[in-house]
Amino acid sequence: MNIAVEIAFSFKQKMDESYRNLDLPSDATVLEGLHLLADRFPVFRERVFDDTGSIRRNINALINGSNVQFREGLNTVLHAGDRLTVLPPVGGG
Repeated sequence: MNIAVEIAFSFKQKMDESYRNLDLPSDATVLEGLHLLADRFPVFRERVFDDTGSIRRNINALINGSNVQFREGLNTVLHAGDRLTVLPPVGGG
């Protein structure tokens, strides 16, 4: 299945445009999609995963604009045509 990917980090400029469309097996999860991106793009791995291989706590993932935290977290199943957005930490004051 194919999904669209949006990455809202400045480092995306160091990645070729192939990240925008991700081909995944049926019933792949958000976590599996993130791992596939990390396998293809070392800069993505450096910024999104910590030294233990876990997703950094301050990374946000959305599916079709909805935060995965309000679904099944990183175990949320993706579907053909979904849009996965990966967001950096946001702070304010």
